[in-house]
Amino acid sequence: MVTRGTLWEIAGNPDDIVVTHTGPNDDGFFVGWINRGLGHRYKPLLSTSSVFSSPEEAESFMRRIVDFAKDFTEKDLEDPANPLRVLQCVTPQSFRALFEIIQQVKRGNRPN
Repeated sequence: MVTRGTLWEIAGNPDDIVVTHTGPNDDGFFVGWINRGLGHRYKPLLSTSSVFSSPEEAESFMRRIVDFAKDFTEKDLEDPANPLRVLQCVTPQSFRALFEIIQQVKRGNRPN
């Protein structure tokens, strides 16, 4: 099972996702992995059991999950009932403005 949050993290960080494998285990099977990249110390996001007969098969399957995550999140944003849809309205300028407001509030709430 894959959570919606994991799919969003995979789809939202295309330049910081690593698809890889481990193995073989004692039975000769490989595990597929999806991790964040170096910037997140290769944080594991998703793995399988030892079910693949080759490293290529494991990585190919995990790449299909990355593609699925991209498709899923695009369709997820198209749903008018989805509360995450409002994120489409956030521009870089409005995000910077919101960030600055948050920083000012944090500074104002700090004890002297």
